[in-house]
Amino acid sequence: MRSKWFVLFSALVILATLLAACQPAAEEAASEGAAVVEAADADAFWRTSADPTTWVETSIGDPETLDTSRDYETGGGEILANVYDTLVFMDEDKASTFVPMLATEVPSLENGGISEDGLTVTFHIRDGVKFHDGSDMTVDDVAFSFVRRILAGSTVSPQWMIVEPLLGAGLVDISEVVDPENTPYDDQEALKAYDAETLAAVCELVKTKVVADAAAGTVTFNLAQPWAPFIATLANGGWAAIESEAWVGANGGWDGDCATWQNYYAVPTEELNQLGIGNSAMGTGPYKFDHWTPGEEIVLTANEDYWMTEPMWEGAPTGAPAIKTVVIKQVGEFSTRLAMAQAGDADNILVGSTEDWPILDEMVGGEITYDEYMAGEPIVITDPTKPFYKVTDITFANNRTDIGFNFNVNTEGGNSFIGSGVLDGDGIPADFFSDVHVRRAFSYCFDYDTLAEEVMQGEAYRAPVLMLPGMVGYDEDAEHYTYDIDKCVEELQASTWVSEDGTQLYDLGFRMSAVYNVGNTLRQTIAELLQSGLQEAGAQFVVEVVGLPWPTFLANINAKKIPIFIIGWLSDYFDTHNWTSTFTSAYYSFKQNFPDELRAEFSEINSRAVQEFDPAERERIYKEEFNTLYYENAPAMLLFTTKGRHYAQPWENGWYSNPIYSNKWYYSLSKD
Repeated sequence: MRSKWFVLFSALVILATLLAACQPAAEEAASEGAAVVEAADADAFWRTSADPTTWVETSIGDPETLDTSRDYETGGGEILANVYDTLVFMDEDKASTFVPMLATEVPSLENGGISEDGLTVTFHIRDGVKFHDGSDMTVDDVAFSFVRRILAGSTVSPQWMIVEPLLGAGLVDISEVVDPENTPYDDQEALKAYDAETLAAVCELVKTKVVADAAAGTVTFNLAQPWAPFIATLANGGWAAIESEAWVGANGGWDGDCATWQNYYAVPTEELNQLGIGNSAMGTGPYKFDHWTPGEEIVLTANEDYWMTEPMWEGAPTGAPAIKTVVIKQVGEFSTRLAMAQAGDADNILVGSTEDWPILDEMVGGEITYDEYMAGEPIVITDPTKPFYKVTDITFANNRTDIGFNFNVNTEGGNSFIGSGVLDGDGIPADFFSDVHVRRAFSYCFDYDTLAEEVMQGEAYRAPVLMLPGMVGYDEDAEHYTYDIDKCVEELQASTWVSEDGTQLYDLGFRMSAVYNVGNTLRQTIAELLQSGLQEAGAQFVVEVVGLPWPTFLANINAKKIPIFIIGWLSDYFDTHNWTSTFTSAYYSFKQNFPDELRAEFSEINSRAVQEFDPAERERIYKEEFNTLYYENAPAMLLFTTKGRHYAQPWENGWYSNPIYSNKWYYSLSKD
């Protein structure tokens, strides 16, 4: 891409050119000479890397795990996306347009890959692809990959995205198929107690849902109902990765025997990470896993025999990766990451939040908008002595950071995040946020405008509803919470919480923790704004801001220990269902301990909406039913989406912004 980057001159040169248009010819010639000098100076901006074959990326958190059945966060997602391939892939920077990857074509009604009734989706699998260990990838490996992960299950995994289309709308975990009435969610020992015949039948049922045909070279998915976002679901993420059945079995995972699958259900992450399937990876992708030293680095090396011989889109790479080694270093402090980038010891510039933008802007020597960048327009060099350039106006919003409430905090073994654990002025009870008035009070006690203007640099857009702009059901005019201390006080006074001696919540007060992951200064600031707002409502309301390392933060969320947590969500695929289901009937509804009746109410709406093929009716369901129920129950505090920026080293080539990626697909990158 460097060849498309023509250096433009600074604003002073542009001004000189304009002035020259009004001057005699001799003066115009002198002005042109000055411009030549400026261009020569600007050439100094395009510095080269000391090592163009190695990419050093700084990050602020280790993966939770590398097991494709369990990982559901961006730290691990980045590794899996580079080590494994999927059946289909996103078309460059487009979130909703797909190209074939390990499949030879994207299934459609037109090519016969999707049946007329929408219930079968058939992929023709590419021949000649090899895993990193040299073994052939087969259609049986493809089918096994999905069956294995469904059976591995657990409500803290991404498997609900595959379970729901294959086994029934509204289902989130294989344990619901074993026992719909008294579901043993996440409980391996309880699952093992079911009779062997029942368990084997469930396994065989799953195998009928993903069927390999070696003679035809196909894998067919048999859906429980038509599912519009099914192809999109398979274009990204560990839940869609194709892995080796032999390798999984040899590295601590299920070997495909239906008599034993229950032994591999909902294995705790710390146990997975003692096994090869959790602490390493082996796929068909452009990079091979080399090693993971927790807290320090992950290293990937180029797959020199990568099978990609035809570009997936115009200008896409083929063959072996240009970057031969990728080193992802864990560096918590922004100042350290910035110093590494300035020195050329890191190839990325990782900000902690939008609050860091002004600091970086002082170091920017060139600018371009994203649309201009993708069109091959020139980067404007404003100061060749400064080290970085930035790409602005990356407007496709696909993620957001919000504040979630835990309706019933886990107190097993003690829990310092809820203080004394009772309503005595020095803590909160475990089910403190089961009171809707408390949730509404917190929603009114947050200074949204300060976050938008002072932290997000005025480039933020308030989220009035759960889904993102551009998604079905998005309603910018929907009723939403605003910063209103009087209403916050009213809701606290309306709370049903009273102490043992009869003192009402507002008069007694409370103490609790708002938790964020260290290194993410945006989340830290959000916690501090909540702390400040509640203090304005009354000095008796004490929120302590607590930072935890990313793995510890994530482990405490998964253990349901944190009363309120500040977390970001990146869409798995760009569809409303991936937000409404994730947050109200699947993944986060379990982390937040939704009451069964509330989760069921949301699940009914979500299931009906995702199966609705009339766009107007689907829009109505979300706007009139879902959005209203969400606002009234206030299960989370919805904050802001923001325009993105990309700060880059001048030697970086091939980057583009795909909003679905966990971070980078290193195969597209090269360095000068």
